Parts: sequence; structure tokens; C-alpha cells
Amino acid sequence: MAELKEILLPSGATLKVQLSPLIDAKALLSAVLEESKNLKIESQTDIDLGLLKDIVCAGFSSPKIDKALTACMKRALYNDLKIDDKTFEPEDARQDYLIVCFEVAKANLLPFMKSLSAKFGQVVGLLGKDQKSA
Repeated sequence: MAELKEILLPSGATLKVQLSPLIDAKALLSAVLEESKNLKIESQTDIDLGLLKDIVCAGFSSPKIDKALTACMKRALYNDLKIDDKTFEPEDARQDYLIVCFEVAKANLLPFMKSLSAKFGQVVGLLGKDQKSA
């Protein structure tokens, strides 16, 4: 069984997140990448409020991301109970919904990004060398 990471939420509730099976995590990665390819992010663009809004709106309005994230959330615990369709029905639990989504997504997407960020840095370095020699 994968290690549970415990997160104290602003409401006082606890979230315990663990890595989902590869098939579920890959489905989430695929959905996020598909929705992200339409975002206009230029290499010279500073991250501003508008860009953050676009990222959040793309993520939370996507049925594909929602379906994949729901599969991953079934392995998380909210106040030591498995997350299901009724977990966020109570009004006081709804304040935690977006944070729970973010934390579950982060836990399942970051492992894919670890080696990718190192490779991305290498590619950027190579591109920089090519531009200097041109």
C-alpha cells in the first residue's frame, strides 16, 4: 500500500492522499495535458492572475479531468472516510472541495513531472546554445 500523505485543510478537516494506480494517474495526466494544450502560455509571459484563472477554469470545467480526478480521489481519505459522491454534500465540507481536488491532482501528477523537468531544463539549455551560435 502506498504511503498516505496527511494534509490539514483550512476547515480543520484532514485529507490523506496516496498515489493512485498507474492507470488512473495516467488518465489524469492525459486529461490535464489535453485540456492544457489550448492554454496560451508564451515563454516570455509572466504568470499573472489572468493566466492562473485560465488554468483553474480549464481544470475545473473539464469533464475529462473531473472523471479522471474522481477515480484518483477514491483512494483519498477525508476525515478518515473514503471520498465518494456524498463526501462534499454537507455545506461545511464544500469549502474543502477545490483544495482536495488540487492536492489529489498534485500527488498524482508530480511523480510524472520529476524527470520531465530535468529534461526540460536540458532542452532549454540546448536551445539557448543554438541561439547564441546563430
